[in-house]
This record gives sequence, C-alpha cells and structure tokens, in this order.
Amino acid sequence: MSENLHVYTIINNPIFLEGIENLLKRKVFPKATITHLDHLPIDDYIEPKNKKSTDLLIYDVAKFSNNDFNQILQLMSLHHNFKVLIITANINISDVKLLFEIGVMGIINNNIQPDQFVENVTKILNGDKVLSREYWDLIVEYFFHSVDNLDLINEKKTNSNNDVLLLAELTCREKEILGYICDGKSTREISEDLFLSLHTVETHRRKILNKLGVKNTASMVKMAIKCNLYSL
Repeated sequence: MSENLHVYTIINNPIFLEGIENLLKRKVFPKATITHLDHLPIDDYIEPKNKKSTDLLIYDVAKFSNNDFNQILQLMSLHHNFKVLIITANINISDVKLLFEIGVMGIINNNIQPDQFVENVTKILNGDKVLSREYWDLIVEYFFHSVDNLDLINEKKTNSNNDVLLLAELTCREKEILGYICDGKSTREISEDLFLSLHTVETHRRKILNKLGVKNTASMVKMAIKCNLYSL
C-alpha cells in the first residue's frame, strides 16, 4: 500500500457516507484524505499524482447505467492507475465483465457488512479485485443456465477421446494462460502477471481459440471446463 491515500467518494446517502468515511479512517487508512463529490466526472477535482500516493474512487449508485459506465470508462482512460470501487444494488452481468476489463477493481452490493467492506477495500489497495458474493453467484447461475447440460453430458460420453487430444495439443504456456482467462483476467492483467507483452498474450489467446475450435472467450471457458482443462 502507498504511503498516502486520497479517497474520492460519490455517495448520496449522508448516513452511508458517514459510515464509510469512519470505516476508512478507523480501520483502513487513518491518514487518508477524503474528498466527497456529488457526481461524475471528477477530473476537475483530481489532484496532481504523487508517486507515493494512491487514488481511490468509491462510487455508490442505486442502479448502474450506461451513462455511469461511460463516465467510469473516461476516468479509467485518463487515469490508468486510479482504483475504482463501485457500490450498487442493481447491475447487469455484462457490465460487470466490461468494468473489470477496463480496470475497475471492485463491485460490491450496498448491503455489505462493515467488516466485509474494510476487507474488500484493503484487498483493492493491495492490488486485488473484489466482487460481492451475491454477484458472483448470479454470474455462476447465469453461466450454467446458459449451457444445455444434457447436451454436454452426451458430448462427453461420445467424444471422450477428443478431450484427451485437446489437452495434449495445448502447450504448458497456453494451459497457464487459459487458466488466467478462465479466472476472468484481462489481457493486460495476464501480461503483467506473466511478464509477457500484450502481443504475446493475444497470440497465445488466438492459438488457444483455434486449438479448442471455438470463436470467443465464453466458448473457450465452457470448452475448458468440459475438457477438464479448468475447474471452478
């Protein structure tokens, strides 16, 4: 964690705001500077970046909209190292994926308990991404309901030899990158974790798609699970 922390809050409920500010001061970072703002964008309020300082935006919104996404995207485009935590009671599953892709560090439900909030903020400041259990459960449920399990079982019975062939075709590096992709890591995150260029990661991704015979990431994950290349 950096020596200094500047937190920008956009929280409309004054009681909720006071509770979050107290938690930040008492249990996360006592010397944090907290600036409360009314709405996005916040570019005019961002102070010059100190190399030893971390900037965190806590954005509380009842229902996350396309306009909210565009505002967050603009912020992340201009300030790549900005850490963003979104608190919301209503968000689309597709938005969750896209927000993590553009660099958002956390999405949590507004019914979160104080100790969980402190834990999540601490994880974000240490470089980890967080997602409320409720939203994770919805994503898992959506994934499994979008797949015809009976068809997968039948394919598993008739194409077991193909599973072994697919496993053998992937190189050790491709299996490693496939695991990162299944964990929801973006190309940029994989690049940073494995110390590879973005071009190299994208090349491996294309090779994995070709070898698994699929056209997109969602199908890649389904195939990886079906072929025992990845387990939830």
